[in-house]
Amino acid sequence: MRKRVKLDDIAKVVGLSKMAVSLALREDISVSKDTIQRVKQVADQLGYTPNRFAQGLVNGRSRTLAMLLGGSLHDDYQNQIIRGAIPYAVEKGYTLSIAPAECEPKLEASYIDKYQNMMVDGFLAFHCRVSEPYKKLKKSGFPFVLYTKYFEDLDCDYVVCNDFSGGYRITRHLLELGHRNIAFVYDDYLTDSSEVVNRKRGYMEALQEYGIAPELSLQTPFVFDFRVDQADTNYHMAKNQRFRDLMLSRNRPTALFVCNDVLASSVYSVIKKLGLTIPGDVSVVGYEGVYLGQILDPPLTTVKSPIQEIGRRACQLLIDKIEGEVASNETVQIKLEPVLEIRGSTAKL
Repeated sequence: MRKRVKLDDIAKVVGLSKMAVSLALREDISVSKDTIQRVKQVADQLGYTPNRFAQGLVNGRSRTLAMLLGGSLHDDYQNQIIRGAIPYAVEKGYTLSIAPAECEPKLEASYIDKYQNMMVDGFLAFHCRVSEPYKKLKKSGFPFVLYTKYFEDLDCDYVVCNDFSGGYRITRHLLELGHRNIAFVYDDYLTDSSEVVNRKRGYMEALQEYGIAPELSLQTPFVFDFRVDQADTNYHMAKNQRFRDLMLSRNRPTALFVCNDVLASSVYSVIKKLGLTIPGDVSVVGYEGVYLGQILDPPLTTVKSPIQEIGRRACQLLIDKIEGEVASNETVQIKLEPVLEIRGSTAKL
């Protein structure tokens, strides 16, 4: 096994003290630019890599971030978030530790306690709908950034999609196709979650602009279970009598705005089981733009969230907070714009 290159090894080559080499690698103002360049060149030639653990002992940082995945892992949404966050973290010299809570608030709270004891520097969090652990983090001054969704009752840092804008634009698309009887279908587990609430607000705003009063009867929850042993059509048919009644009524909606793409896949299966066609009998749109929507039959019209960018920007914000680039008492709330992706699941009335 190759021996790890140390500061002493570089110091011997360049003829400087170990302290001088350390200062040069940190580009300290007390060291000349020529010396810094020479030290870095020798470090590269020797294959030197910084000892992050040792640095952490000096500055009180572990250079480790914890990513709390409060949502389920049934699709590639979280994968895309991770693909956005990890490269940025690595570039900045941080390691990302993944903690899947999968909709279990007690497990989420346990992760937070344990990771704090392990001296992680901060949290990236897709929360489990319970704000208390994050209120405690904020009160203690511990850095965290929420992504995808936030808490209405907690003023904190977050990076999300502009869900009001996305909900408005996708509803406008249906209205422009001539649809007026448009239902909003949402995961009953996420009824009060910020992303669903804001998508619904956008939906209602678009209807009101067309002089259409949003009807409560057209805002319907859909029971969705992501566990493999229950994620079949018969289960969803049995659990969603209200949705079935709506789709079999004489005044059934001609279009459905389903609050996310994965939920839309289950809605597809129930619609087809009822003998209806997409988009012949009913147009369907989703939200998020995950891979699943592209392979549904027909491919799903959706609002494409900038998922990887959300992951990257959330990681960037957290590291900036940890390193003091952004003041700890400054609250940063970022909303990124989505893109409308029109496919085969929508048609003119």
